Amino acid sequence: METAKRAAIMMFVAVLMLTSTGFGSKKCRPTGRAESDDGTAQRINLIKSGSAQQKAAAAFWLSKQGSLDVSIINSLVDLLGDKTVVDSSQYRYIVAEHKSTLGEEVALALVRIGPPSIPPLIHVLKTSPLPEARKNAARALGALHENEADPNTV
Repeated sequence: METAKRAAIMMFVAVLMLTSTGFGSKKCRPTGRAESDDGTAQRINLIKSGSAQQKAAAAFWLSKQGSLDVSIINSLVDLLGDKTVVDSSQYRYIVAEHKSTLGEEVALALVRIGPPSIPPLIHVLKTSPLPEARKNAARALGALHENEADPNTV
């Protein structure tokens, strides 16, 4: 009985020491990066300087977040004319065997973002010299119009 008491006390002391020293605490990050906890800053950096695949995945991730700053939406809109083929099955579930482009994936992300992306899309539609950008902007605007009528489509 005495050994059981001694073992219980030792375990209590060990747990107390581990919790009081902050074992497993995530309050202090060892890196000096100024990044938000949710990864938004990292995704924005990928939009600006990542590979086409990384940009598409970041656009998809950002589209699932809450409200986005206009500068982020503008960064996405700048990619509408990109014809680089990406593998969207790496970051979202897809059924079709369609290889999409970065511009198409960004258009889909802008549709998911919703009404805040309408003015930048209209600007691209009116002013872009790239036919691919105008095509993707027109498709996104059409999808946004349909979603306004039926919000359960995206």
